[in-house]
Amino acid sequence: MDSQASFKLLLIDDDEVDIMQFERALKKTGLIYNLHVCKNAQETLEVISKEVFDCIFLDYQLPGIDGLQLLKKIRDKDVLTPVAVLTSQGDEKVAVKMIKSGAFDYFAKSDITPDSIQKVVISGIRLWEVENQRKRAEEEINVNNYKLNAILESTTSIIYAVDKQLNLLSFNSTFKNSIQSRTNTDVKEGMNFAMINFKNSERENIVSSIDRSLQGEQFTQVEEFEVGGNAVYIETTYNPIYVANNEITGVAVYSQDITEKKKFEHDLLQARNDAIAAAKAKSDFLSNMSHEIRTPMNAILGLTELLLEENFTGGNLENLKSIKYSADNLLVIINDILDFSKIEAGKITFENINFDLRLRMAELKKTFDYRAKEKGLEFTVTVPENIPHYIKGDPYRLNQILFNLVGNAIKFTSKGFVEVKTSINESEESDKINLVFDIVDSGIGVPEHKQNKIFESFTQAYTDTTRKFGGTGLGLAITKNLTALQGGYINIKSKVGSGTTFTVEIPFEVGNADAIEKQDKTEKDLILDLSEIKILLVEDNLMNQFVAKQFFKKWNNEISIANNGLEAIEILAKDGSFDLVLMDLQMPELSGFEATEVIRAEHTKVKNRNIPIIALSADAFQETRRKVLEAGMNDFVTKPFKPEELYHKIVKYKPLRGNK
Repeated sequence: MDSQASFKLLLIDDDEVDIMQFERALKKTGLIYNLHVCKNAQETLEVISKEVFDCIFLDYQLPGIDGLQLLKKIRDKDVLTPVAVLTSQGDEKVAVKMIKSGAFDYFAKSDITPDSIQKVVISGIRLWEVENQRKRAEEEINVNNYKLNAILESTTSIIYAVDKQLNLLSFNSTFKNSIQSRTNTDVKEGMNFAMINFKNSERENIVSSIDRSLQGEQFTQVEEFEVGGNAVYIETTYNPIYVANNEITGVAVYSQDITEKKKFEHDLLQARNDAIAAAKAKSDFLSNMSHEIRTPMNAILGLTELLLEENFTGGNLENLKSIKYSADNLLVIINDILDFSKIEAGKITFENINFDLRLRMAELKKTFDYRAKEKGLEFTVTVPENIPHYIKGDPYRLNQILFNLVGNAIKFTSKGFVEVKTSINESEESDKINLVFDIVDSGIGVPEHKQNKIFESFTQAYTDTTRKFGGTGLGLAITKNLTALQGGYINIKSKVGSGTTFTVEIPFEVGNADAIEKQDKTEKDLILDLSEIKILLVEDNLMNQFVAKQFFKKWNNEISIANNGLEAIEILAKDGSFDLVLMDLQMPELSGFEATEVIRAEHTKVKNRNIPIIALSADAFQETRRKVLEAGMNDFVTKPFKPEELYHKIVKYKPLRGNK
């Protein structure tokens, strides 16, 4: 197969982020290709009826119809193009069903890399070429014997035909040589199969298969043989031979050695299993690390927040601010690692909500003013009047991008200034604007030969940067990915000793002020305290229990405590007056997931099986959030929790109080 050939590829997926991730990986394969993207079944069926593709990549999760149903429809149209299935992690059973229905391979979206795509394209086309060769040979068997013999000798595969009495009508030299080497029989045309000295039950198996085909069945089967102590795999297709009146007069048989193909499939499966195991081990490690670090961080940040509300002054106040600053920095490092893992797995998500841009920029200014003043830096944020007040997109990811870049600018600037300038680039779409953010500093600068590399994972401009300034080396890699996934871009201009300018451009929709005002009004209408809500906190960490009690006292609520899931079940079985449960996930005796399963069970012993349950966990992975909802919990709050977020989540479920 010519590696420089142009491949025509079809991607069937309705997720824009997954499409972008696939296209980026495909661009890096080095293949020459033409990619067509379809987002639903109807569009796909229309396209494949008009165009022929070399390879199809099919997502299982599609709107209105799943990948298995669409695959069957594709095969019903006699489209034999190799189909590779894209699955979410953990969908192996689904993928196996699809392979049985005609797909040739599958791999998880988390495994999408240039190398994996290239291997699938090349192996798929190779398998298709073999399949086409086999079908061509089968179709040409019906021509006259003169032409048939020429065709039979053009392949190294075994081809022969027998009549209804099992007499050999025709065969190629590969068949003759194979039979002679295995049975010491000199094969001739007209010889009956019974005269060939097959070993063991091989003759009975072949005759049985020929009899099936004489009944009109066309089928393919794979058999394993031992040759010289090694396993050899032979794929054999049996085809009935029809004459003009549709009478079956014999059977044409096509066999090929697929030992190398089997070995390739085995190696591919082993590599895939190893990759899945490695990904799971990594995910488990990061999940446990998140939980173990965030649990004490919840207590540190919670107590610091409470102490900062007291009337401390002077050195004590500064000490408390230093504790909070250090804890916040540690939390940033943890979040960097988790966000990087989510981006790698293609599981990062984005909001699309209305927000006040000037309010966000004011919060940015307020957040970094103190740090800038500590270093004697001038820090300014400007938003011109021509920029709309309200835009629609993801304000949290915008915060993350700007906080990262401004934080870096202040970190690497010892004197002078840091400035954030906002402007607009015209968009071709009337309802969208391209916001441009220039983060300018007078810091140490970045050498020209290092400027592209600083966006790579675990990379900083100088080898001693981490030692001098701290950080994970992930911030800019995450920032670049978050920007690109929103359809934007980021670049850098810098000169050593003269400062750096990072430019970020992201498309946003023009916002709706009414939507924000309605949200603000809803916030104002919320109750002012939690005195009327009876809450059970299920938490095994004594310090986290203490911190939670302090916050709830401020909200006029004396929460009840269960030290683990088993204790929570006993409490809820005796007392049906609780309105809400705050459930930790990782606990001894009975985990949060197990406790929720007992509570939600049809014949549960608890008084109120429909009681709202909010997961309160130090595990911040998106996969954990998904498991929480699947387990029957109503919502999720990550530790260290923001008091206002927890408060509003509790208020959100207050209307469910009477649903018992």
